[in-house]
Amino acid sequence: MGILNWFRNKETRSTFAQPTSWLSTAFGGTATASGQVVTVDSSLREPAVFACVRVISEDVASLPCKIYQKGSDGDREQISSHPVARLFQVAPNPEMSVFSYVETMQQHLLLYGNAYSEIERNGIGDPIALWILKPSLMRIKIVDGAVIYEYDNRMSFESDKILHIRGMSSDGILGLSPIQYMRETIGGLSAMSKAGNKFFANASRPSGVLSHPAKLSEDAAKRLRQGWDGMYSGLSDNIGRTAILEEGMRFDSMSIPHSDAQWIEAKAFALQDIARIYRIPPHMIGDLSRSSFSNIESQQISYMQQTVMPWTRRWSAEINRSLLKSDDNSIFSEFLAEEMLRGNTTERFDAYRTARETGWMSVNEIRQKENMPKLQSPAGDSYIQPLNFADTEIAKEMQTPDAERQNSSSTNEISSSTKAWFSDCVVRATAIIRNSSNRKANKLGEDEWREGIALTDEALCSKVLAIMESVCNHIEGLDARSITEQLIESWQFALSGVESRKQCVDACENWANSFMKQESCEVLIQRSIKDD
Repeated sequence: MGILNWFRNKETRSTFAQPTSWLSTAFGGTATASGQVVTVDSSLREPAVFACVRVISEDVASLPCKIYQKGSDGDREQISSHPVARLFQVAPNPEMSVFSYVETMQQHLLLYGNAYSEIERNGIGDPIALWILKPSLMRIKIVDGAVIYEYDNRMSFESDKILHIRGMSSDGILGLSPIQYMRETIGGLSAMSKAGNKFFANASRPSGVLSHPAKLSEDAAKRLRQGWDGMYSGLSDNIGRTAILEEGMRFDSMSIPHSDAQWIEAKAFALQDIARIYRIPPHMIGDLSRSSFSNIESQQISYMQQTVMPWTRRWSAEINRSLLKSDDNSIFSEFLAEEMLRGNTTERFDAYRTARETGWMSVNEIRQKENMPKLQSPAGDSYIQPLNFADTEIAKEMQTPDAERQNSSSTNEISSSTKAWFSDCVVRATAIIRNSSNRKANKLGEDEWREGIALTDEALCSKVLAIMESVCNHIEGLDARSITEQLIESWQFALSGVESRKQCVDACENWANSFMKQESCEVLIQRSIKDD
């Protein structure tokens, strides 16, 4: 029971909030073996740390956070009107944008291991604002199993009033600060930077030992040193000046090149250590020594999956637990990483073409992903599939005995799935005719274009006939050639009265849209079925 009581009454606070020695109390940070005092502020002065924190925090803040509701059938629907959705899509509070809020909270996570926000709620308990709290001023108490947050020794919050996002933790209550645990690395890097600065400040030539043949008094030696340093050391106007030696003095150079001291290599190793702790590919913070054009793309994908995704999962878990409070997880949050994983234009369009041709994305779904407005015609929401594929219901009908199919066709009883297949073929056929017509209107001269409308294009007819035969051959009574002729003739009739090529394009579009309706296709079926 002693251990349980200790846990129940445990008290802790964020790293760097509580000094661990008289030295950290005196200097405001933790001393390292290199002699440097490491604080959150001093660590950010190191370019590697600043770059890692900036890259991760900006990338996480760039991902949109959406709120979804899961239906009984497993489908999910985005909820834009939910109070939490407004916090992460409009503004978390009147003083901050969503990007600034997430970026600042993520910076706290990367530096302190913890990020805190006060949850402001309305009268019915819905969250209406999130206010960031400084981790260095937060102290956590666990009393009788309840988590109490004390801020700045002035305010106390229960756990339902705080959005607490933790990094890696050893007890599940408080996150571990990366700065605290890599303070020796940061301290060493800071010491090397200062040593390098001193080196360049004092390494102007000549540099070494002055030897005088006579014995100099203490005052004479002091004056000689001051005079020499004033004339030949430092970085300003003393660089390259010529030294004049008198009274038999001799100068012996003792300067040590930085390459011999492996100073640059040591700094590079420390930078890689910091990138390793934050799990950042070195090329993202300016180190291209081990990167190439062939592996940067794979490193970027690995970074999204192994660095950014764990942070967004922590965010989503705490949003679900503290803000949404859905017991069955029917309402949940999710950060969308699609924008950062988008390939180049060629790769995206190849993927869209595959998705469209295999029948699991519509034109409007593709346009939505490219931030383009939806097509208003029904074709925008239709799905297509290759001619050698067939729906399972259609396949069953194709396997029905001929006599049964003939009896069904004789009474014009065609299944809805077959009608849908027929309609899809008609839509594709009209699209081919429309595209061919528009190309001719744009490329041919006035006379050639008018002749092209009246004449029958055998190549075009063959393409349309091939599409219609794929469905008509499986429906007794439908003649693919007759349907093809009706489509071509209706197109010619629609364009027969136009006066200009601009009107031709508009008339052709209106003609194609007329066959996008299920009713038009059913009329076409009725006209095309042969009499018994």
